[in-house]
Amino acid sequence: MQTTSRLHPNIHKLVISEALSKLGDNFTEVALALFVLSVTRNNVAALGVVLAMVYVPRVALGWAVVGFIDRLPKRAVLLGSNLGRALLVASIPFVSRYSWAVAAVFLMYTFSMVYQPVLRAIQPQIAGTAEMNAKGNARQETYMALADIGGYVAAGGVLFIWGIKPAFLVDAATFIGAGFLVGGIRAGHDVWGQVASNERGFWQQLSEGVGYLKTEITVRHLVFLSGLVALGVGTLNTLLAPLSHGLWHVSSKHYVWLLLALALGSLVSGILIERRELLQKYSVSVLLGIGFFLTALGFGLLVFVHSWEVGAVCLALVGFGNSFYGSALMMWVQQAVPLEFRGRALAVRGSLMGVGGALGAMFGGVVAQDVGLPATIGLTSAVWLLATLWSLTARSLKTPRSSEQTA
Repeated sequence: MQTTSRLHPNIHKLVISEALSKLGDNFTEVALALFVLSVTRNNVAALGVVLAMVYVPRVALGWAVVGFIDRLPKRAVLLGSNLGRALLVASIPFVSRYSWAVAAVFLMYTFSMVYQPVLRAIQPQIAGTAEMNAKGNARQETYMALADIGGYVAAGGVLFIWGIKPAFLVDAATFIGAGFLVGGIRAGHDVWGQVASNERGFWQQLSEGVGYLKTEITVRHLVFLSGLVALGVGTLNTLLAPLSHGLWHVSSKHYVWLLLALALGSLVSGILIERRELLQKYSVSVLLGIGFFLTALGFGLLVFVHSWEVGAVCLALVGFGNSFYGSALMMWVQQAVPLEFRGRALAVRGSLMGVGGALGAMFGGVVAQDVGLPATIGLTSAVWLLATLWSLTARSLKTPRSSEQTA
């Protein structure tokens, strides 16, 4: 089948919606890190607690989502989640307390825990074909990287000129904008309607979802790999802000430049994946292995770097690898799982990623505080090396069979 560089309008709205949310998240990421480090006097462990709240809802409630996610009204979930997240993020600078920042981030990502599986589950239906869905995932990586670059540059300007409050308010506005884009998607009841009947109870839905993963080894490996690398990502997010001061003895404001380096690496990766149609051409084990290894290499090299400029180049390599394996993981899970189980499989994936991310954020901060940044960087790099070996040696990670894309 011939592919086209043009995305269907509906999938394009979906991709832009996600990028817009990411743009706002970048404002919050920078503002939140600087806010926490300021009020806690550069306590990395305290920052780790806040960033762990990104993942804790998935740990605490992820199992429950599996039991009801396929019975939710999808459009209402997407619109309500965007509104809820907008109100919560806007409240952080006005309450201006560390404890409320922890609580607000927890609640925001409680909404996201439901929002993301629903959005990802309907994406293949909105795309219409496996080829268009692959292009959508590749385009999404490019747009996300552009959102990172624009968001971090703008966040730096807003924060250092006008202060923290405008940064949080910009984030709130992006959630509202993302909601309008999702609301503008024109699709039938087969997309927005319930996948499962209300007659099938919570425990039956939960049991069927877990049972499916037990029988499908390829999907199970992809889901568990997602959880493993989330451990590394959670630690990286906690360590990134303290790197400038703790490793290279420069101002913490260089944090923005390190984030930009990550984003530039992701942008190059996204463009390469889309232009070369790599998701359609190569096996999942090869794509994942390359992405994991480059991420491990880039992050591990930070231990030997003595300037933030060279460190930024290493982080660009991390961003390249992260985007490479991230788009491959998502597309292969979507393609391997049929519609009937897709929402539940993605909810389980999100829950395991929550476990990995929370452990990485919290224990990464504690280890860095007690043992030091270099040792923590080395341990984190080892996580991606383990994922590299897993992806290249697991026989089950063959090309998944094509699932039902449009039904």
